[in-house]
Amino acid sequence: MKKSAFHQNKAESNLSFGAGISRRNFLKISALATAGALAGFPAARASMPEAELVLTNGKILTVDAANSVVEGVAVKGGRILDAGTAEKIAGYIGTTTKVINLRGKTVTPGLIDSHAHLPPFGLRESKRWVKLQGMESKEEILEALAQRAQTLTKGQWIAAWGVEDFSLSFLTKEDLDKVTGDHPMLVTHTTGQWGFANSLALKISGIDGNAQSPPGSKIAMKLFKKEPTGLLIHYPALYLVRKHMPVLSYEDAQECILHAANLYAREGVTAIHDNFFMVSEIGANQFARAYINLVQKGALPTRVKIWPYLANLKEATRVMSDLFSERDPLPDSSVRDFFIMRKQQPGLFADMWGGLKIAIDGSGMTTLWYSNPRGLPLHSKADVYAMMKLFHRADQQISVHAVGDQAVDIFLDAVEVSQNDHRRSDARHRIEHAILPQSSSLERISRLKVVISTHPQFIYSWGDKWMMKNKEKSIPLKSYLQAGIPVALGADPPAFPLYQPQIALWQAIKRATKEGMRLDAAESISIQEALRMQTMGSAYAGFQEREIGSLEKGKFADMAVWDRNYYSIPSDEIKEATAVMTFVGGKTVYEKKES
Repeated sequence: MKKSAFHQNKAESNLSFGAGISRRNFLKISALATAGALAGFPAARASMPEAELVLTNGKILTVDAANSVVEGVAVKGGRILDAGTAEKIAGYIGTTTKVINLRGKTVTPGLIDSHAHLPPFGLRESKRWVKLQGMESKEEILEALAQRAQTLTKGQWIAAWGVEDFSLSFLTKEDLDKVTGDHPMLVTHTTGQWGFANSLALKISGIDGNAQSPPGSKIAMKLFKKEPTGLLIHYPALYLVRKHMPVLSYEDAQECILHAANLYAREGVTAIHDNFFMVSEIGANQFARAYINLVQKGALPTRVKIWPYLANLKEATRVMSDLFSERDPLPDSSVRDFFIMRKQQPGLFADMWGGLKIAIDGSGMTTLWYSNPRGLPLHSKADVYAMMKLFHRADQQISVHAVGDQAVDIFLDAVEVSQNDHRRSDARHRIEHAILPQSSSLERISRLKVVISTHPQFIYSWGDKWMMKNKEKSIPLKSYLQAGIPVALGADPPAFPLYQPQIALWQAIKRATKEGMRLDAAESISIQEALRMQTMGSAYAGFQEREIGSLEKGKFADMAVWDRNYYSIPSDEIKEATAVMTFVGGKTVYEKKES
């Protein structure tokens, strides 16, 4: 496989001395260094290391503790040598230094997406799945499915993702049967929490009127009739169909992950937290091997940490035994590849491994709100406590899907139970989503040192559908900050249609839906606070704050160059900011082509 630019010596940037910076400007920079020596600093200059890369003549938003804005940054060995004035940084320029004249452009730390799922994101964006997001009507969706059916031979599966209507009765098997009876089909809601199967898919999966819903899920049946409607709620029910779908090839698995990561690199993202990596589904090993090999080869344009998702207590117990015991797991173990990496390449394992993931509730009508009697928990409280204690004792960071306020409180109860069982000072367990916890829960979240990973861009795309006007304090970023709660930001693709982090930064300030409804302005935060959440906040959520998240001496040179200054533009322009270059470890992983 061709390596990414992250691991190649790229040609000079079109912003650099080698292809664009004028000789006069280069000599001016060099003169600054010379002037420093003449002014009485020759000894200091002599002791300064020669940088491999210098970015100068720009606005460097360091996101350090003082929110410093400087003019240049010097890089050597993949790490930041220094950040400061143009005069200071000129002292690091040597005969082999690559110098990039930013011409006033802005540099930020590489953005960090704290919640993404690269394999299904890649499946969606590479069109291996039919992408339905943005389609509002049933007719439009059925037409897209019909068009895919026309390209396939009889018996081939159709997988689709992205229904955005929140009605559980939006589609039925009869709707899908009208599209095709020759192709088994599974159409998944944008949240991934439920989906719709046609009659052929149900038949292949053995789902009939006598089918029993797996724990934590529901196979919907018609009223007064023992016959499935086609609706499958939550992962255990969806898995009854998915386990019969064809396994993706290893090559396709690699391509999906790489495709998704490259899309992120184009948006200034340099690190990704994949915290719903499946290890139990058929074909999951292909993605595990693909992930590991891509990281080992240095073929990904971003850093990646993963939190494998464990479906139930039985699986959690088996995986923990296979992965963290000293005995060699069975050949068919779902985590065998991770076990081998942990034993043979512990440093790489530590870089790549985030922890473990479970889910407490779903989304939409299945969310565990105290006000929602139809909420459907994925586990009993006893099983949540047992899984949490199991992971916590093993010193694992736990990432938990908890959307509703009741789900958040169940998680907090489980954290307290786990801490009473095995005291840890810095576990940093994570709540993923946390749309609107009870006000009384914020003190507990802070006291238990729990991190919230959430998504202000949800307000824009889903605020109207979710009727957030009834929950105007949804995604209360200001309240989180005031309570001393660490906050990270992520886009949640493929669940969320927009993966660009600029949307999150914009909505952290704007808090407005597509139709123009404004949520509680008291929960708005500044662009400085939002950028810190998307960088240092997300780094902290992955125990990475000493290595990435800000542009400071000794940290990895993960940086993004932008066409505008986030700190000075009107808030509505934030969503339009474009990454011009992206660096990981000082290497160019993306460069925008001149039009």
